[in-house]
Amino acid sequence: MTGFVSAGAVVLVAVVVLGAGCANNAVNPSAGTSSTSTSSGAAPLATRAPSPSARPNPAAAAIDGFVTLVTKKGFSYQATFSGQDRHSTTIVPLKQGLLQVAGDDVLVRVTFAPPGQAIVVEHRAVGGKAWVKYDGAAWHRVTLPPDDTMAAFAAVRTAADVTSLGPVKADGKTYYQVSFRSAIMHPMLIPAGNLTETALTTPKLTLLLDPTGRPVKGTAEIDGKGRVSGQLQEIVIELSVTFTKVGQPVTIKAP
Repeated sequence: MTGFVSAGAVVLVAVVVLGAGCANNAVNPSAGTSSTSTSSGAAPLATRAPSPSARPNPAAAAIDGFVTLVTKKGFSYQATFSGQDRHSTTIVPLKQGLLQVAGDDVLVRVTFAPPGQAIVVEHRAVGGKAWVKYDGAAWHRVTLPPDDTMAAFAAVRTAADVTSLGPVKADGKTYYQVSFRSAIMHPMLIPAGNLTETALTTPKLTLLLDPTGRPVKGTAEIDGKGRVSGQLQEIVIELSVTFTKVGQPVTIKAP
């Protein structure tokens, strides 16, 4: 009986010792866990280079500035222009053109210069009413669709209304070229007694903006149509336009 107990005690002690050895291995700080933690190739988060930020787009910034400027309530400006009117086989030079805008009020004055003549035509729109006068004749009322106003920026409401054509170098400076719908001179102003049923088709102003969005100068191609002695014809008005007094007050009065 005593021998059986002694043998059992030996076995029990062996099991305890083996278990203690396993426990010691699990918690032994020299077991190699610290070496594996420092073998990783990942750099500390603080040393990682920051991702590059998006570069500003100067053309988009110019367009945003332009839209903010021309949609401002009561915005006023002046422009001068010259060019020509083409319809059928007739080409008539246009001289001394003037455009003034104060909020919703508009004035357009232009001299048509066929050979040996100088015919002044003027248009005014004040307080929602519009008039035209042909070279010394009396003023008479006219009606224009809201989208056909002769204010240069009437069709610009958001940046989506403006097409970017990229940067342009002129006079040693960088400008941003844009285009949008614009008709600073409606075909109805053409002083031809046999011209009727005039309308705009695809009027466009191609314009240079400075980096802040301020309009500088551009070219207008005002495509339209009308009946000349009853026959439907295409009308094209081509103008060179320079903007002045941008943001400065101008006065426009009803006739």
